[in-house]
Amino acid sequence: MLMPRVDISDLERETDHTRVDGVAFELYKETLSIVNLAAHLLSEEDANKGGWPRNQAICAGLLIRISKFMLVVVELAADGNRAEVVHAINRSILESAVNLEFLVCTRDQKFFEQFVKFSLAPERELYDLIQENIAARHGQVLPIERRMIDSINDVCKISGVRIEDVDRKTGDWGGGMRERLKAIKKEKIYAVVQRIPSHAVHGTWVDLYKNHLEYIDGSDVYAPQPNFAMVDARLLGPAALFVLSALRPYLERFFAQMENFVAIKQRFDDLEERIVRAEQTHERLFAGK
Repeated sequence: MLMPRVDISDLERETDHTRVDGVAFELYKETLSIVNLAAHLLSEEDANKGGWPRNQAICAGLLIRISKFMLVVVELAADGNRAEVVHAINRSILESAVNLEFLVCTRDQKFFEQFVKFSLAPERELYDLIQENIAARHGQVLPIERRMIDSINDVCKISGVRIEDVDRKTGDWGGGMRERLKAIKKEKIYAVVQRIPSHAVHGTWVDLYKNHLEYIDGSDVYAPQPNFAMVDARLLGPAALFVLSALRPYLERFFAQMENFVAIKQRFDDLEERIVRAEQTHERLFAGK
């Protein structure tokens, strides 16, 4: 499942930043292949059962989500100029990576329970709305309402939770993103991981100004900017490194005794080192330009 190792032996001498972007793209793809491999690892015991227990399944599910989103980034980056969309996708990738590392490193059952139960708050709000509408029709249930209720009951059943026991206003699990980052000693990058990328998700004024409008110098007017920006190493390398930093404790917690663990760890360490070297080369060229 792993891609061939990307050779960067001559990268430090590179003077064309677009070629460095190409190397960053290949390294990102190699990272995706490692994430995808890790997301499919099972111990011998779990393989005999056909899958993971719930808490590990949450962690593996986050890895599968990350790998899917990374694959979309690869597809968009292959086109060359979809940076605005990649910004938004990266925000989801980074949040899933934080959640994975937090759950793996805290090793506290209550946070897994919060992750499951707190996520059902929107379903509880929808359930209440459906019940209010049914009551207003004196008990008549529409087919679409029956399907929605069945869907809610299904996810509650496999979660071991009654929808009536779910709080509609639970807040954010684990104390919120800043607290989760603090727990894994990454609080200082809260703005980089959460707030700045959120511009692209929510379409704030900053996002509009930087990506979708063109300010006319010396005036008070703006013109449309319909063109996409290029995807370069800045959108690929840092995200890949962040995902790998979350993947490492997952592998160490669940697969340290695996026969091939040492070989995977060596490949993992080597990939991180190559991404850092590519990042340094890109910064040198970018700063010089």
